[in-house]
Amino acid sequence: MNYVPLGQARYVIEPTRDGEVLTIPAVRNIFVMIFLSVWLAGWTVGGIGAIGALLLTFEPFLVFWLMGWALGWLAASSTLAWLYTGKQILRFRGQDLEVCLKVFGFVWPKVYQGREIRELSVAQLDQWPMRRGPQLPFGILGGSGAVQFTYGARTRFLAPGMDQAEAARIVEWLKKRLPGA
Repeated sequence: MNYVPLGQARYVIEPTRDGEVLTIPAVRNIFVMIFLSVWLAGWTVGGIGAIGALLLTFEPFLVFWLMGWALGWLAASSTLAWLYTGKQILRFRGQDLEVCLKVFGFVWPKVYQGREIRELSVAQLDQWPMRRGPQLPFGILGGSGAVQFTYGARTRFLAPGMDQAEAARIVEWLKKRLPGA
């Protein structure tokens, strides 16, 4: 009998000297990666041209336009960096949860007090579409993810790009290690 192969988790749990570390790679959307790469190349050429024109004759509108250009360039390049090399890393520091975003070797850590994490669960994937849709880097628009918890008066999200089965396993892994869970 030919069974459907079991799905493998897209995250990895690795033992370290300080305990286990759960690593979730960014979901790589090839279409978005190709589109943004081509768009960014054209956007860069346009910006360089505008800078050259600004150096020849000062135009206040061009200064304003270049500020918008720079914001667009940063948004597109940071999204590409996340798609190519991004990872979310979960680890425990004593009883506290450390959540790191890692891109090109740069790490942005956030530490949550373990005893203050409440209502840890799988997020409702039919909620606001950005929770499961395009995975935006660095917590833009409140972050995204398939795992949610209450921290103080806010809901936080982890595990971007994971489906419900993966999220349920991550919730189990976290609950075993959290003091309040």
